[in-house]
Amino acid sequence: MRIFFLIALLFFHSNCFGQSISSQTENSIDSIFKSYDEGNSPGFAIGVIKENKILYNKGFGLANLDYKIPISSESAFSIASVSKQFTAACIALLIIEGKLSLETPVSDFVPSLKKYRDTIKVKHLIYNTSGITDCYKLKRPNGISWITFNYFDIDYCIDVSLQSDTLAFIPETKWDYTNVNYMLLTKIVEKVSGLPFREFAKKKLFDPLGMNSTFIHDDITKVIENRVTPYNPRSKPYVEAYRNEGIFVSNEGQWIQHHRNTPHYGGSGVVTTMNDLLKWSQNFFTKEFGGDAFYNLMHTTGIFKHGKNNQAFGLHLDKYKGRDVFSWDGGDYGISTQIIRFPKQKVAIIILSNMGNGRAFEKANKVAEIMIENGEL
Repeated sequence: MRIFFLIALLFFHSNCFGQSISSQTENSIDSIFKSYDEGNSPGFAIGVIKENKILYNKGFGLANLDYKIPISSESAFSIASVSKQFTAACIALLIIEGKLSLETPVSDFVPSLKKYRDTIKVKHLIYNTSGITDCYKLKRPNGISWITFNYFDIDYCIDVSLQSDTLAFIPETKWDYTNVNYMLLTKIVEKVSGLPFREFAKKKLFDPLGMNSTFIHDDITKVIENRVTPYNPRSKPYVEAYRNEGIFVSNEGQWIQHHRNTPHYGGSGVVTTMNDLLKWSQNFFTKEFGGDAFYNLMHTTGIFKHGKNNQAFGLHLDKYKGRDVFSWDGGDYGISTQIIRFPKQKVAIIILSNMGNGRAFEKANKVAEIMIENGEL
């Protein structure tokens, strides 16, 4: 039995790791992140996949500074706005099943939207052109800050955004990045499916993809295995920013620990691991889950009057050094995340950081640049 296990393990590594990446590329990527291993520092998980082969999957730095726990491929990160593509994916599944369309009025599921003169449709939420003002741009009725130390949930956010009887603009005439758009999408999923959003995402999306360590974090009391703790630098700008939010922060120490006490989701709220995100990215190359219908819908960009026509389903279409890329980055207190995917080259680069100043999108671009320079992308 032991011999069989070792043979199977060797087979896995020979087929999934390091077959298409040079030692020069690996060393160059290591050099971007190795300094985070040299001290008592939070850090990064980095993954690179090409088609169905994992080329790079490493962690640098600590997931938790209290207990000196290193970051690994099984560290559970909150991924901030990178979560939006998973919310959009749930909507895509309902559209493919014929239970919904992009033209469906949202008021069919959220009656409070009927008060608006202009009809807000599902597509307006997906493509951030609804005219709804994001709650974070408004003051909380109780006067407390939106900082995620202070509790608020999805229903509270929606109520704040919908307190006005008029929209900020006519749907389709402007693009405005709005988390509440994606919170409302979860309400649609729940109404159509009859399941809590958490259960729908698990049953219809995460489980079929084998993403067994991924979930919607809608309960802040949940015990999370391998949870990563978010941090911000204890520098003067950060200290002052926290104090301005009404949070006492001393000047002592190097890092500010930031717990997430808000169970909001849709625009964020996904907790996952590098290993699971590699599976997610791989499926966009193999199309084993969802087939062409799911792939094509997820990558459909909207065309509207505002001219910003490069947003797909929780994804942005752009160019990087002449190559088409789909990406979306996430940032929150103590969190910086990015997935950048090159569809023609079938390469995806994933960067997860438990540092608010991790600038994951820049790190992803650096990894891509290295691979391009070495002829591997």
